[in-house]
Amino acid sequence: MASPAAASPVTKAQLEIYLHDAWAGKDVHVLLSKIGPYKIFYWDIKKTGPHQQLESEVINAFLRLLVIENNKVNMSKAVMIDSYEMTAIWMGRTSKVKMNPMDFQTVLGIVNVHYHWMLMVISPHEKKCVFLDPMGETSGNIKRCSDVTRAFMRKKGCNVSRWPCSALPHERQRDGSSCGILTLKFAECILKGVPINILTTEEAVNQMRWDVAIKLLEESDNLSNLCHYCGLDENEDPNWICCDNCGRWYHHECVQRPPLHKNYLCPACK
Repeated sequence: MASPAAASPVTKAQLEIYLHDAWAGKDVHVLLSKIGPYKIFYWDIKKTGPHQQLESEVINAFLRLLVIENNKVNMSKAVMIDSYEMTAIWMGRTSKVKMNPMDFQTVLGIVNVHYHWMLMVISPHEKKCVFLDPMGETSGNIKRCSDVTRAFMRKKGCNVSRWPCSALPHERQRDGSSCGILTLKFAECILKGVPINILTTEEAVNQMRWDVAIKLLEESDNLSNLCHYCGLDENEDPNWICCDNCGRWYHHECVQRPPLHKNYLCPACK
C-alpha cells in the first residue's frame, strides 16, 4: 500500500482494447478518462457503441473538447453550456449559468428531451440562434428555441428585441439511437464553420461513434494521481492500492479494502 506512482503513457493500442472491451459489454466502475469535470467510466464508453444512446457525461465531455479546440485556433471564442443547464433553459426554468454571453461569439449546448438530444446555438453578437434536431426540426421547436434563448439573453442583461431562430440543412437520423452522436457532429461542423455534410447510414454512424470514443480516451486529463474508482486524488483514506495487472491505482477504501497480502486485481481485470 502506497501513494500512486507515475504511470506510463497509455498507448493507442491499449485505448483501442479498452474501447473494444467496453463495446463488448464491460461496464465496470473503472475510470478511463476525465475531461475537465466530466468523468468517463467503462459504462460511458459502452454507451458510445452501436445502437446505444449516449449519456450526458459523454455528450458534455466531447462538447468541451470541441470548444477547447475551437478556442485554440479561432479568434471567435466559443463557450459551452452543459446539457443539464441547457435542458433547464429549454424547459423555461431558471438557469444557474454564470457568464456574460457577449464575451463570446458562439454559445452552444445540447438539450435532452424525452431521451432525445438536440442542439441549440446562440450567436450573441449577431442576435440570432440556430436549432438542430437530428430527427428534423419542427416549426414549434424552432419557435421554442427562439423564445427560450431570447429569454436567457434578456436575463443576462442583453438587448435582443429581434431574435430569429433558424435551422441548417442536414441528413435526418435513420434509427432510434444516433441522436447524441449526430448532435455532437452537428456542433463540430458549426464550430468549424463547415456545412453539415454528415451521412447517417449505420456504417457512417458507427464510425462516428468510434471516433468520438477514441478521442475521449486520447484527450483525457492526466489520471496518474487519481483514484480510478472515484476519480479524485484525495479522500479520507490516505492509503492507495495498485492493480497488479493493469497498474491502475485506487483508494484502498474505494475498492472495499482488499487483503494486502494477496495480489490485487481491480474490477476491470477480474
